[in-house]
Amino acid sequence: MTREEQLQQELDKLRDDYQRLAENFDSMSEGYQESLMLYDRLEETCRELEETNRKLDIARLKAEESSKMKSEFIQQISHEIRTPLNILSGFTQVVTTSGLELDDNTKADINRQILENTERITGLVNKMLELSDANSQAVIDCNDQAPAIQIAVEAADASGITTASHLHFNIDITPEAETVVLTTNQTSAVRALSLVLDNARKFTKPAEAHAHDDVPDDKHQATLRLEVKDRFLYFIVEDNGIGIPATEADHIFEEFVQLDSYYDGTGIGLTVARSLARRLGGDIILDTTYTPGARFVMTLPLS
Repeated sequence: MTREEQLQQELDKLRDDYQRLAENFDSMSEGYQESLMLYDRLEETCRELEETNRKLDIARLKAEESSKMKSEFIQQISHEIRTPLNILSGFTQVVTTSGLELDDNTKADINRQILENTERITGLVNKMLELSDANSQAVIDCNDQAPAIQIAVEAADASGITTASHLHFNIDITPEAETVVLTTNQTSAVRALSLVLDNARKFTKPAEAHAHDDVPDDKHQATLRLEVKDRFLYFIVEDNGIGIPATEADHIFEEFVQLDSYYDGTGIGLTVARSLARRLGGDIILDTTYTPGARFVMTLPLS
């Protein structure tokens, strides 16, 4: 074999070795790319699992909170019903006692308390029915032509805020709102607003634990203001009561939520109110920029 042939043979061998090396490198490169893709998929799966676990933790905490609130609600509603029932039972025994004579003032007082406590029980039952309805998404028929002023006045009367002895209440109507007539469901609009006003009435009054505190007469105030803005009528309810932390702005609209257990209530009024307002095409929010107490804003569309 000549020197040239020997060199050619070695060159061919080097070419074969280079080709195999290139093929091996390509194979390693493909394997590396597959490994990178697999790593990316594993990393994405880990992130998804972490997110799923986070959502599960949130769901678990919410379920635990919901269970706790429902238990507290059952206890509260039991107390709310038991108290008037005991009163009714006591008066029933009094008026049915043989040979007992009662003067006219006593009879009138008994009659008043029987009516008040009967209405209290009826109101609780109605709230429970409203809560069941609030969980539905059924559209409310809006065929009434209701003056905004009429809705405000009827809601104020229904809430009892106009006769509450512990606060000063007034209705403030801007000139633009004075002549507004809404196409809505008047009964539902009045009910939603009355629940918000009832909230103001309750939380401007000292809680049961502080019922005998000496509080100046001019401390407790509540206002219902009517304004027109952005094709909506605004019913703005302001009070200088205990207020609501900004962090609870959405939480308070959930079922059975009561931020202060010393106050009477069932924790469903605002839930029902917001449901009604939204099904009428509006909404109810807590204005967290207002700090002297609480400011709720209920909106209804002008048309």
